[in-house]
Amino acid sequence: MSLTLYLGCVIRTVQPEVEKAVKETLSRIGVSFREQPEASCCAPSWFFSLSREAWLRLNDRNMRLLNSTVVTACDDCFASLNDAFRILAETRGVRPPDVKPFQTLLLERLREVKPRLGFKGLRCAVQHSCRFLRPRGRGLDNPEDPKMVKSVLETLGFLPVSYDGELNCCGGFVSDEKVGGEMARLKAGSAEKAGADCIVATCSHCMLRLSPVSRIPVLHLAQLSAFSLGSDPLQIGLPESLLRRVVKR
Repeated sequence: MSLTLYLGCVIRTVQPEVEKAVKETLSRIGVSFREQPEASCCAPSWFFSLSREAWLRLNDRNMRLLNSTVVTACDDCFASLNDAFRILAETRGVRPPDVKPFQTLLLERLREVKPRLGFKGLRCAVQHSCRFLRPRGRGLDNPEDPKMVKSVLETLGFLPVSYDGELNCCGGFVSDEKVGGEMARLKAGSAEKAGADCIVATCSHCMLRLSPVSRIPVLHLAQLSAFSLGSDPLQIGLPESLLRRVVKR
């Protein structure tokens, strides 16, 4: 299986451990990929609200470069590319490139290849990103009862933990820093109160918002998947405090 990997701006610039984890996971589940270094920022949701025309022009160029199946490592990148490609393709009467979020591809491949997994036991609170679940029309998961990321975690051997306010926004794109910060603190505190060892996200913006206010580690799903598939935990950014809670299979 071959595709184009689109990492986005945040992961490439401030989350190198996530980049490594994404690439190692894909390799370990038998997915070959290429990168397109000339692809630009996808202009996420806040940019769209400023200029729809600029958003579409940026992604018109991206669509010409990313002309095969694209896997994204950040849900905001997924939403921006997916929505723009569909609008642009409709105006031209062509089929848009297929854009897949990392968790969708990962679940498909885990079910298909059934790899040998090495660890289990972590209690994980999922941060369900708004840009993955909404609008409902994308049809990737049920926005009222999302199961995809939890299914991946269960397949990997980890334990999803439900918590109060699980479906609430983390405040990642709230312009008022005080309000956004308080939303994040409430979510992180609720996850910790529920007994979670870590918070698991699939959006780099959610990670940026939650990490500074959470007393438990905030990880990308790729970090746990790469670890379970055999990657060096220190190379993919897993803290030692978390590793002490892991049970070997």
